[in-house]
Amino acid sequence: MKLKDKVAIVTAGGRGIGRGIALCLAEEGADVVVNSFHQETAASVAQEIKAMGRRSLVVPGDVTQIPVINQVVQGALKTFGKIDVLVNNVGGGGRPKEVTGMLEQAAAEWDGIFALNLRATVLMCRAIAPYFIKQKSGKIVNIASMAGRFSSRATPASYGSVKAGLIRYTQYLADELGPHNINVNTVCPGLVYTDAWVTGAKRMVETRPEYKGMDSREWFIALNQGKFPNIVGFTPLMREQTPEDMGRAVVFLVSEDAKNITGQALNVDGGKFKN
Repeated sequence: MKLKDKVAIVTAGGRGIGRGIALCLAEEGADVVVNSFHQETAASVAQEIKAMGRRSLVVPGDVTQIPVINQVVQGALKTFGKIDVLVNNVGGGGRPKEVTGMLEQAAAEWDGIFALNLRATVLMCRAIAPYFIKQKSGKIVNIASMAGRFSSRATPASYGSVKAGLIRYTQYLADELGPHNINVNTVCPGLVYTDAWVTGAKRMVETRPEYKGMDSREWFIALNQGKFPNIVGFTPLMREQTPEDMGRAVVFLVSEDAKNITGQALNVDGGKFKN
């Protein structure tokens, strides 16, 4: 086991990519602190981890909020006595606010995206850094997106810009923490059939005449196999990416196999983007 007796924190670990990461870490021997916005999803993943013979702690709550960040870190230290790995998986489309006016809507969108996709990660890193520095070791992996590596009309500018900022922040943090034997890297997922894609796929088959009659999952698989011309989802490997793909990439980056890798952004996207 690559991570035997290590202690890992996974934010937004209750479903989708976060769940895949948490389970892969546990499979390699890690005890896992599972944070999720909802108690039920975090508890479900924690039970799966315990079924593998590993320990798990559930800390529900919104990690855009400083008290919750403190609860996650302090809970891990109190329960396990140490922290070895931090995976900042929290992110997404933000939580829209009811506002009127064009500028107010733009401000609400950017503030929400920033808070969820960058600010929360920055604050989690700042909260954990003193412990990693003291023990002279630690691994941090931030989950960004291929949207942070390229621009597309299909991706909101706010989301892509903030994910690009997360990749750059990872590089700065790697420089800062490297002298303390702390590795900081980013994973950029490709097309993973999580809740966001489920919603988008349903919208496509319901509103686009050329996809009428298709099942949303069928459409997503076809998209990943390049069956529709000019679809951004076409990849050289012609298959979708999974939460477990992201989990295995994270396992590699937090293991001793990657001890000399830091400040990097690893695309796990089936080969679509080469930069």
